Amino acid sequence: MGVLFIVSQCLTLAVAALNLKSTFWHALGCSLAVMLTAGDMVISRNGAGYFDYSFGGTLGAAMLDTIRFLLLTRPLEEYRHESDKVPAYQLPYIQRFFWLMSISQRGIGWSFKADHSVPLVEPHHLTRKAFVTSRLRRIFIYYALFEAIQLYIRCNPVFSSQAPLFSQGYFLGWLNIMAIPWRFYAGLNWIHSLLAMIAVGTTLHEPRSWPVPFGQLRDAYTIRRFWGRTWHQFSRYTLTLFGPHRHKRRPWDHASSSDPKGKERDPWIKSYIRLCNAFACSAFMHTCGDVVLQFKIWENALPVVSSQKTNHPNVIGFSVPFFMLQPIGVLIEDAVVEVGKRIGLKKRGWVKVVGYLWVLLWISYSAHLWTQGMKNAILLAYPLPTDGGAKDGISQPRSGLGS
Repeated sequence: MGVLFIVSQCLTLAVAALNLKSTFWHALGCSLAVMLTAGDMVISRNGAGYFDYSFGGTLGAAMLDTIRFLLLTRPLEEYRHESDKVPAYQLPYIQRFFWLMSISQRGIGWSFKADHSVPLVEPHHLTRKAFVTSRLRRIFIYYALFEAIQLYIRCNPVFSSQAPLFSQGYFLGWLNIMAIPWRFYAGLNWIHSLLAMIAVGTTLHEPRSWPVPFGQLRDAYTIRRFWGRTWHQFSRYTLTLFGPHRHKRRPWDHASSSDPKGKERDPWIKSYIRLCNAFACSAFMHTCGDVVLQFKIWENALPVVSSQKTNHPNVIGFSVPFFMLQPIGVLIEDAVVEVGKRIGLKKRGWVKVVGYLWVLLWISYSAHLWTQGMKNAILLAYPLPTDGGAKDGISQPRSGLGS
């Protein structure tokens, strides 16, 4: 992580810990923190295209979190950890700072956690020994999967050229599209399991504080459930804060404690607008990855083409279509589900099978533009050598995709 990113995160927590009533100072602190984070996009490089893109997405998420902590919420008043004995705003300043630093992105143990968005740790893994053993097993499984996908990407010549991912036929084209997101899935799983094993093994945390990062694949029989229950939920609360949101609850108020979950059901249109806003914010996060790659492309020397003037290609925006298509898919399936309810269809086995096929086809189709755009952008940012070296991507780990 870049120095500016770390400074911006500390500035965000420092301003939020002051709990100032004036909106002006919050807006000023937010502006400074966002500018520092944006500055890191310009100067930070990881030496590999995929990691540059991931780092840019992290910076985008950090900007949204800054807006969340300084403009959209007052965390010291609106959040509560299950171990808190007094409201956080009554603590000394330095304790408030570290209290804010300990806030879980997924809301585990916090008053804002959504019940269905984070899977629980299995009951037979709640002892430290059983938990560490299970996470060690997950490390081996998902690291092996991660390396297998890495090998597939390095050995497949389509990833070292501008060729379309479907140029190798439908089946291999589908594997090519799924390779990049599944590498992220496997990588996040083994890294998360390693951190969980260390945190629990050293008695720093309890096992129930480290549920697996992804939900069950069997829950993903609709697009809404895929994004809401199966895919990782590290940014869920931040993304859903933008747009229409529920009445702010203060967990230390007596009225809030009598109804801690606030289960009032939103109108469909309000829920759908919130969904659209969440995917728009997710598109923004990933577009920050586009921006980091674009700055790397601008650093590269322009090719010499006779006397014609050439410009660096623009890659900013290739991430947007995939995320903005998701609300359309949800709208389509909501309409189909409503028709199914009206004609009396039940949630039987064959209905779920159709749902799984629908999700698979929709995600793979809509992800095509994203993965193709990412591959091409990384190859532009980290072009392969043209001095007679290997052209199949096997021995080119710094080309980005195979790093």
